[in-house]
Amino acid sequence: MNRLLSLATALALHAAIATPAALAQTSVKLNLVPLPSTRQQVDLTMDTRMNMSMRLPADAPEQARAEAEQLKAAMPLTMTMAMRQTLSTSAKAADGGYTLDAEMATLKTEMRNASGQLQPLPPPMTFRFNARLKDDQFEQIDMQLPATAASQALSKELQEQLFNQSFDWMRKFNGVTLKVGESIEVPVEMNLPMGASKQLGKVVGRYTLTGVRQGVASFDVAVTMAMDVALPVSAPASAAATSAAASSATEATPPAPAASAPAEVKGSMTATGSGKMDVRLADRLMLRSTMSMTMGMDMAGPQGKLLRMDTQMNMASTGKALPAVKKKAEKATPAKPASKG
Repeated sequence: MNRLLSLATALALHAAIATPAALAQTSVKLNLVPLPSTRQQVDLTMDTRMNMSMRLPADAPEQARAEAEQLKAAMPLTMTMAMRQTLSTSAKAADGGYTLDAEMATLKTEMRNASGQLQPLPPPMTFRFNARLKDDQFEQIDMQLPATAASQALSKELQEQLFNQSFDWMRKFNGVTLKVGESIEVPVEMNLPMGASKQLGKVVGRYTLTGVRQGVASFDVAVTMAMDVALPVSAPASAAATSAAASSATEATPPAPAASAPAEVKGSMTATGSGKMDVRLADRLMLRSTMSMTMGMDMAGPQGKLLRMDTQMNMASTGKALPAVKKKAEKATPAKPASKG
């Protein structure tokens, strides 16, 4: 009995000592905008498995049926990708503002069909942007997109709109105070006229704070997405939609549209995902994140064709702080020789 009392007393004393430290941070104020005088790197990997199938009307021609079978034989497609994001910020100016320079580069990308054969892919691309930050807000955004036909078709206003909608979740996320166990839902509208195509939809992220340990805030993340897509195609080409799907599996480039009256291929996409995220509060660095997403898309093409696409995507990232860039040392002025006397 005495030993039990001693043990209980020791446990109570330990709890009394440990409780203040454990409860020192039961809530956090969220903020992911990079701080001034910061350099960070985040490496991202993505593994994707995709199945596509073409549903044809009963009176579909033999050519369309052959293309549908060819598409089926190539499935599933598997793709692996590795990317790296680096960012750096300047010191604060007198007015409190500072600049941000960021780059997202593709380090590796590979796609294989059901037989394990490598599939052609566009060359790796690098995206860059810089902005002026002040009071945790983005100002004077400038994007440098890869020199592709799609990017060249984007106006300066549309580029800024794309950037603003991509970072809209961060604005809604920042400044919110969460206690452990509480959640915040961040809806983001994705309404973008991408040249001749259109994307209208919404992404909703739900972040639940699960704990704060040694200055690292941990979250459970859930994502839902719903989007409508409209793409231009040539109306009379009987194999247009099927050729587009087959080329995605074999060439990863859309076929040239026939010279005819334009039509639209309309589709809808839904997705759900879940994962985890760890953020180091001191320097607002995303230390780790994982996300598993399941997506489904239906595209209704001309002449009664229907393309179904099911995708499973697993993503993981790790981040680290980079050392400050060393300034070049200035050449020392040689000392004057001492004069006699």
